[in-house]
Amino acid sequence: MSSSKLNKKIKGIILLFLLSLMAISINTASASAQTRLSASNVVDKVQNYYETTSDYTARFVQTTAHKMFPGKYQRAYGTVSFKKGGYMRWEYTRPSHKYFIYDTKTLWIYEPEVPQIFQGSDQTDKLKNALAFLTGEGKIKDFYTVKDGPLRSDFKDGYVVYLFPKTNSPFKRVELYINKNSFSVERSIVVDHDDNRNRLDFYGSKTNSGLSSSFFTFTPPKGVPVMTQQ
Repeated sequence: MSSSKLNKKIKGIILLFLLSLMAISINTASASAQTRLSASNVVDKVQNYYETTSDYTARFVQTTAHKMFPGKYQRAYGTVSFKKGGYMRWEYTRPSHKYFIYDTKTLWIYEPEVPQIFQGSDQTDKLKNALAFLTGEGKIKDFYTVKDGPLRSDFKDGYVVYLFPKTNSPFKRVELYINKNSFSVERSIVVDHDDNRNRLDFYGSKTNSGLSSSFFTFTPPKGVPVMTQQ
């Protein structure tokens, strides 16, 4: 594979990772809702949650819908974890096994069924900005314009919040579907500039379980080629 084609493929994989990361970057908050809150108030509660959460783990279902292929969906399943300080680990188990691991310096993408490994360091700033929301080190409203979203027929009893990036971004908006009692996000959708949709549903979440930073390290297996982005 030529260097230009390899770099294009790596950039495509990293972009998908970033889009998925944005979708989970606002996930759960613990509070009770007595009255209807504005989108701004809801986001404030989410922000507070991240500032008091040291780590997070959950199972996820990812559903991707492409505008050019209406009615056709691609689904993937796995687990995701993050830890304060900027650590992130995605492990996909179906339909194929693969890992996205970020150790605060390097993004590792491992596809054991190929097998191959991508190593990327030049996307560090983008990843740090995305992880800032997860770790409580960044303010959501500094980077996003927050608006109330329209309720859907299948989500009548919760909050819908739309986040619009204030600067150039690979996506157009993030849609959050939030439980009105617990303030947990039951559904998160990233919509890109071509109106393709990347949806994440999270289940069985655990917080503050004492995850070690070693859980987010990656050592390439012997014999597996490592491809780097130049």
